[in-house]
Amino acid sequence: MPYEQACPKIALLPVRVIAGMTRFIFAIIAAATLADAAAALQSNPLRDRLLRNERQQELSGWYQRADTGAFFLFDRSQSVALLRERDDPDAEVLVLFANRAPGGGTSFVTDTGREVVRLNPLGGATYFPEDAPGGVIADYASQAGGLAPAPRSPAEVRDMAQGLASRFAEALNRNVAIEYAPAPRSGLGVQYDTLIMIDLALREVRGERRRLRGLEVINIEMGPEPGVVREGERLRVTIAPEYGYAGRPSSDRIARSMLDDDNA
Repeated sequence: MPYEQACPKIALLPVRVIAGMTRFIFAIIAAATLADAAAALQSNPLRDRLLRNERQQELSGWYQRADTGAFFLFDRSQSVALLRERDDPDAEVLVLFANRAPGGGTSFVTDTGREVVRLNPLGGATYFPEDAPGGVIADYASQAGGLAPAPRSPAEVRDMAQGLASRFAEALNRNVAIEYAPAPRSGLGVQYDTLIMIDLALREVRGERRRLRGLEVINIEMGPEPGVVREGERLRVTIAPEYGYAGRPSSDRIARSMLDDDNA
């Protein structure tokens, strides 16, 4: 039998068809690989948790002033920002609220409207401390933990209140009663810190004895949000311990309310 008849002819595909099929197969393989990678990224809880922790750490850090080299802790890991200077352990922890800054960026202000920090759109920071109200450049230095009031005992709160009453008597030459409602154990740190805020406010206004002459009672009470108001002879300071530092008014706001009496 002739060879041509014994062996069937093999049909050869054009080169162009083969190249097209090859590209199609590679496209399928690439799409499957990308889909597997995307699924792996979406279903990796450990990776997600680590990324959340990294973002949390980035929001709380030490910053250094360019003029003096002093450090302050700027904590943006909570619903409001917190700031404390490192080299002054008695410094007030400032509670700051974010607003849109003129020209872009974010301005962080206190409960009395004083701007303390401004972040520009590129991440640069300007710090406005009381000793440099015009602002100084501040550079991010390192990560830091978040800020929270230290736990306190009922005895510590009582001793702080008694000491505060003594300082009022010394400053005004008369007694001022310090009253406070019982706080849950988890809120004693905020209650203690509120007494410190009142003490700082007293230092700020002690030269205004004429405007303080009618003040007889300072009452610290629980409420849904922080606040302070002068009602004749009584100063009412409201705290919301569940919010931590953000659950009490600043010393500056308390000082302003101490002097806010129409009968003075």
